This record gives sequence, structure tokens and C-alpha cells, in this order.
Amino acid sequence: MRLVAIVLSLSILTPLEGRAARADDWPYPPGRSSPVIEGLTVELDLPRELSKDKPASMVVILHGAGGTATGMAGSLREWTGLGYVICAPKSTDQTWSAPDIQAVKRIAEHMKSVLPIDPAKVHVVGFSNGGWNLDPLAFDDALHPCSATWIAAGCRTGSAPKWAKKGLGVLALAGTEDGNAKSAAETVKILDGKVRCVEARFQPGLGHAWPDKLEPYLKWWHGVMEGRFTPGYDMNFDWGDSIEAAVQSLADQKKGGVIVYAWAAEDQDKPHAKELSNEVLMDPLVRHYGNQLKAVLLDRSTCTDALTALGVTETPALVVLDKKGEVEKVLQGEKAFKTKSVASAFKSVAPNKKKPE
Repeated sequence: MRLVAIVLSLSILTPLEGRAARADDWPYPPGRSSPVIEGLTVELDLPRELSKDKPASMVVILHGAGGTATGMAGSLREWTGLGYVICAPKSTDQTWSAPDIQAVKRIAEHMKSVLPIDPAKVHVVGFSNGGWNLDPLAFDDALHPCSATWIAAGCRTGSAPKWAKKGLGVLALAGTEDGNAKSAAETVKILDGKVRCVEARFQPGLGHAWPDKLEPYLKWWHGVMEGRFTPGYDMNFDWGDSIEAAVQSLADQKKGGVIVYAWAAEDQDKPHAKELSNEVLMDPLVRHYGNQLKAVLLDRSTCTDALTALGVTETPALVVLDKKGEVEKVLQGEKAFKTKSVASAFKSVAPNKKKPE
């Protein structure tokens, strides 16, 4: 990662804020605080334990028109338990101005300079008016976030820096009844092929509001974007826990199938297990076919006999079943999880075999 040095206004920072912090002498306290930095009041929420030996992640979040930084910080407060520093600035007026956004950039750089924050694990989020003003942060060469999330808004920039192709994940969230839902959907078209990945998700029946039902996915997705991986914790599909129930649910359908994802705790140390969850299953084509199927997630330690009967000899493994529960394909082993191979396996039993437009 390349960072461009930014000169901070020392007239605004206190002497303690302006120098590098020691592990036992952070310039901001653990938990909540509301300092004024670069002329803006900032709602901060820091993990109770910060350590230079284990740099934290950081989320910079912009509120909506007339909204509060306190509300935005509160939306992500529980994330501090996962090692995230939450940084929610308040705009000068009711909405964000260009000078405000420039100040936010400097605030983010300041936080990285005085706290043990991993520069490769910085995320930016914007809600409503904050989302409409997120582009300058999302594509900033100095800040170089690993993810950008537009909520109840959409990206308006038709171009992205070269580093975004491999280094920036993009997510757009909105309610189906939100007037900005179309812009959230168009974010995918605007940035497709220009960023590491891009997708849009919608909360049914929700108007112009924070999509609380999508929060679990938002949290998991942020972790994936910075490389977190926990065996058995996957939100690529709506996983069930019973093969029998999945097959039975297909009884009245003419076509269909089941995906069985077998995992084990020891997958934590397997690079191909992480790649399967964090890369392969997130591929648009894999999801296109996989979303047509029933999905089951099974822990090998508690389902050994059932998985053995399916031909699973190691984890992680993907087993594709037809609508009657007969095995069509077993994918396992370090070299088995190629995107094309997984998409092909899912396609073999998917009702609609056409590629998405």
C-alpha cells in the first residue's frame, strides 16, 4: 500500500495528538469520546484494548442530511468488540460540503498516525447525504480504503483509480422502497470491472432509512474485505443445517438442487478454505447459480457420517446434489475450488442455466 504524506494543522491538534502515540498513551480514551479534530466534532468509539502489536481496523462513517455523528457511531458500536475503531465526524452544517470532506480525509490520516491502525484495514461508509459525498473518500489515493459502502445512496463516479481494481471492495445497501434504491443498484453497473468486487443488497419493504436487517451481512462483508476468515461463518448464501429439509423443500419443484458446504475448525489454517469463502463464493457467476439452489452448511465434527456418505474425505468441501438428493459433484482439496469449476458445478443443477445479463 502506498500512502501520501499529509500535513496536519497543528493549530487544531493538541500537542499530544500531534505526535506518535505509545501503546500506553493513546491521545483518545478507550470507549466513546467527542474530540474536535480539523474543526469538526468527531464521535469516536475505540476498542477497550488497543495494542501496537495487533493494529486495529477503522471505519470512517458519514451521516445523512440533518443526521448526527452520534447516531452513525452508534450503528456500528458493537464492532469495537471485533477490534474496529469507529470514526464518525459531524459536518459543519446539515449536509456535507467539499471542505468538510477534505477535513475528514485529514482526520482519517490523523487517526492512523496516532493510533495503532492497520492502513490496509480502513473502511469508509456513507449514509444518504453522506453516501452522496462518499466518492472522494472511497477513491482517495492517500486514504486507500479496502472497502466503501454506499447506504441509501449510490456511487456517482464513473472512474476509479488503478489500485481499486484489486484493492477496493464496494457494497451498496438500500431499502426496496427507498427512492435511492435505483442508484444503489446502478452502483454495480458503474463500478463493475473497476473494483475488486461490487454488489448491491436491498431490505424488503424499507424506505429511506438505515437497513438494520442487512447489518449482519455488512459486518461480515467488512471482515472479508480486510481478510478475516472464520470457518463456518459464511454469509454468501442463506445456509440451512439439514440436507433432508433442503431436499424435501424441492419436492414440488421440477428443477433444482442443493449445495452442501462442509467445514471444520482446522480450516482456519488452510489458505484454500479462506479463498473459497472470501473469493470464490463471492464471485457473481457462482452466486448467480448458487442462489437458485438450497444451501446447507455442515460442521464435519458433528456430521461426520452424513458427510462421509456423500463422499467428503476432507474439508472444506462442496457437494452438489440434484433435487432428489443424489450426488452430482464433490469438490474438495486444495486445487478443487476454481471459480469456473464451482460455477459449473452449481450450474449443473440450477433451474436457470443462462448467464446473468
